[in-house]
Amino acid sequence: MMKKHIARISITILFFFFGGCGASWASRIPTIKDAMKVSDSAWGFVLLYISIGTLITLPFAGNIVKKIGSKKGTIFFLVSYLLLLIGIGFWDSLLLLKLNLVVFGALGNMTNIAINTQALNISKQYKGQIIGSLHGTWSIGGFIASWIGAEMIGLSVPPLNHFLVYSSIAIVLSIILFRNLLEDEIVDNNLEIKHTSKFVFPDKNLFLLGFLAFLAMVIEGTMMDWSSEYMKHIVKASQDLIGYGLTAYMFMMASGRFLSDIVVHKLGPKITIFISGLLIFIGLLSAVIFPTINSTIFSFMIVGIGVSGIVPLVYNTAGSNGKIPTEQALTIITSIGFIGFFLGPPVIGFVAQTFSLKNAFFGIAFFGIAITLVCNFIDFKTKKQESSI
Repeated sequence: MMKKHIARISITILFFFFGGCGASWASRIPTIKDAMKVSDSAWGFVLLYISIGTLITLPFAGNIVKKIGSKKGTIFFLVSYLLLLIGIGFWDSLLLLKLNLVVFGALGNMTNIAINTQALNISKQYKGQIIGSLHGTWSIGGFIASWIGAEMIGLSVPPLNHFLVYSSIAIVLSIILFRNLLEDEIVDNNLEIKHTSKFVFPDKNLFLLGFLAFLAMVIEGTMMDWSSEYMKHIVKASQDLIGYGLTAYMFMMASGRFLSDIVVHKLGPKITIFISGLLIFIGLLSAVIFPTINSTIFSFMIVGIGVSGIVPLVYNTAGSNGKIPTEQALTIITSIGFIGFFLGPPVIGFVAQTFSLKNAFFGIAFFGIAITLVCNFIDFKTKKQESSI
């Protein structure tokens, strides 16, 4: 009994560092972009290299995690991901930065699948859904990292120094916590689809869950990679306030994820996601209509609440589908969803260069409306829920 609680505490801390790694990079994008002296559209191409790394690993990521186990996979890929964060701050060559971002994107995807597989293994030891709170810790990690990044920008601390300290602390603690994680369960022989070395094509419901993740992750990627640029170029915030739009967004996303498990229990998944989509639309539209410092920060907070519950709910539903193994289900969801997370920001760069960043955010607002429509066609019942009926 105590072992599952220790495992939950350990995976919670690892989610914290995982979220903080991506947000540390995102928080320093204005600094790195200026140092490289590139335009919005050129920076969109730079961000595309993260997508390339992610896409390279999509066909086989689940099978690698299955082969080595989510316990070993989580620590190996997370530590590697943190090391590559240091590399982002090290290079002064745009070519070497791009190559670093390819591997960074690949390791981010591998970490995502491994850590979420481990999280679902631990979640099965508890009654009810706990995945929302774990993703909430990911957001808390992102919030704190983005706040630190905002402070580092204000103090003109070089990204390399910033990343080196963060990664060093995270790596040491992650290695210490590794032994507390759980070994993967033996696959149930009653699963309709056995573990194979082949990529499993998703059924209709799994595909729709992936598309829902895609829409949400386009918004998450946009907020992570462009909110600071929006504060700088559209809101015209002073240097010491540039990072606080992202910080506000991450704070509310974290808060929303800690509450999401309770909200889903009270309202049900469809109503929860319907409301989430409306909040995203309202938040982004408000940021476009009222581009002042206070109103934009408040608008980004609304977006954070809206985004918060979608991905954890999708992961929980897909990972507990009872038809295919967890890591394969998560690979499918990640394959579809992370295309949005990493392809969205580059597209935003192209749109921003052609029409303006404000118009790009206006277009993304309608992804919130799309979320309210897609959720009506999804069956959110999980294996755990069906067994209790």
